Amino acid sequence: MVFKEWFKKEKPRVFLGNILVVPRNSFKDIDEWGFFHQENLGEALNEVITDIFQLPLANNVDDPKKTDLVVDVAVVKYQSGDIVDIGLHEIPLFWFWRPKVEVRARLYKLTSGKTLAVFTSKEKMKWGEYWRKMMSLRAFFRFRPVFDKEDIQILLCKSCIKLVEKMKKAI
Repeated sequence: MVFKEWFKKEKPRVFLGNILVVPRNSFKDIDEWGFFHQENLGEALNEVITDIFQLPLANNVDDPKKTDLVVDVAVVKYQSGDIVDIGLHEIPLFWFWRPKVEVRARLYKLTSGKTLAVFTSKEKMKWGEYWRKMMSLRAFFRFRPVFDKEDIQILLCKSCIKLVEKMKKAI
């Protein structure tokens, strides 16, 4: 029994550092627009990611232990989906992209700031769901964006679940 206590590993406490949603700067942000409605995907992702990672804040730690860990989370890339005809007059050439979310997390020690690991998780919409939405009346008339914030939020949740599983294995 004494030996178990000597080699018993203390479980670290995990705190939340920074949460960041990197703004998009590509031409693909046209997929947020419809004729009458625009989706602001960045704000929607920021709301959801703060709900997913409900950990105590690292700034509020009064007595840090040497085993305490902090996680910084960032949505580094996200896109909605669309299809565009970039072909010449009689020759159609379609360029399409599926909704996708990429999330990264950095796990580091609270006391030293030393990075222990960086985790990445990507989630894309399945092809069947993508084509079903692209062939809908909503995609044909374009009154609203084809893929709305709920679609992207679902991908974010799936990606964050994968990310947390990777972090659990590392701790």
